[in-house]
Amino acid sequence: MKTGTRFITLCLALLLCIGVFGCGAQKDAKPSEPTAEADVPAVDLGEYRLEKSESETYAYIVRTPHATWHLAEADIALLGEDAFFAGLSETLVHQEADFSDAIAALSGYLGEVPVIDIYTDFSGRTETAKLGAYGAYCRWNVPCIEVYSDFTMAKMALLHEYTHYLTHCCFAYAVDGNFWSEAIAEYVSRIVCKNRMACSTATEEDLKGLAAQGMLDADGGPSLEKVYRASSAMIRSGALIGSSYSTVSQAPMQMTEQLLAHPMLTTLSYHEAGCFFDWLAEHYGKDLVFSHMTIGQGDFKDVFGKDFETLFFAWAADNDAWCAENGIVLGPVEE
Repeated sequence: MKTGTRFITLCLALLLCIGVFGCGAQKDAKPSEPTAEADVPAVDLGEYRLEKSESETYAYIVRTPHATWHLAEADIALLGEDAFFAGLSETLVHQEADFSDAIAALSGYLGEVPVIDIYTDFSGRTETAKLGAYGAYCRWNVPCIEVYSDFTMAKMALLHEYTHYLTHCCFAYAVDGNFWSEAIAEYVSRIVCKNRMACSTATEEDLKGLAAQGMLDADGGPSLEKVYRASSAMIRSGALIGSSYSTVSQAPMQMTEQLLAHPMLTTLSYHEAGCFFDWLAEHYGKDLVFSHMTIGQGDFKDVFGKDFETLFFAWAADNDAWCAENGIVLGPVEE
């Protein structure tokens, strides 16, 4: 019997559609300052406090050092008060450490990092979000982050979206959309950072499956880096031929033999983009890579001395070797 894991499935679901930075206008004005704490539910959010808001849409707010959560009354009713606040509490346990890690990963390249507003929108977008398998969306021109679907998917995507906020609103250099925006968000949230929020969604059964495939970290928890490197190796081996996936250009694409042999910067999967970005930063240094995140595929030789395809296939070969050296089993294992 083949053993897979729900956790890997969640990670791979992001190949099909992931919450990405957007430029749509926010549908609601930001809520005003909170009023007295009358009628505030008695919920345990650890060190954080639930406050009443005057907004008609967002009944409560929660303030953390890096984010202010705006909680929609309709979402609380949809999920049920107990489930909603339990999911929020589980997210808040790891949020600050994860956000701090992302800031540290970009240390030296960030200016001021203001508190970000996070809005729940489960009732308005939950069905669409479930179909798309994504859990969060960064509107960088507001700026704000919206979380969709449920708290499990929100935790899987939130650090990726927070990285969009950091790189589009606080970064020292310009960052184009598509490949560079998505690649650095995946690099920070999946390769560099522990991403406790995402890892906390793994069940005991997930951990068992990850262990069988060699995808745990030194502490016995999920290694997102190993999951991403393994899935990238599988894609390069042709596992997606004939299948549709979401590219970093945020458009669906069907993998073909031609596309596998001649990839383009805008047709890479999120997993490949994050791992390739990591390889570029390691081989050419962050300063060079971070200061050139507006170049197109044709500019790679001028910046890095080699054309895009040469560099990409050099990364793919190194990635295969890394997976083999680290004992990673590609694909399901037999029980």
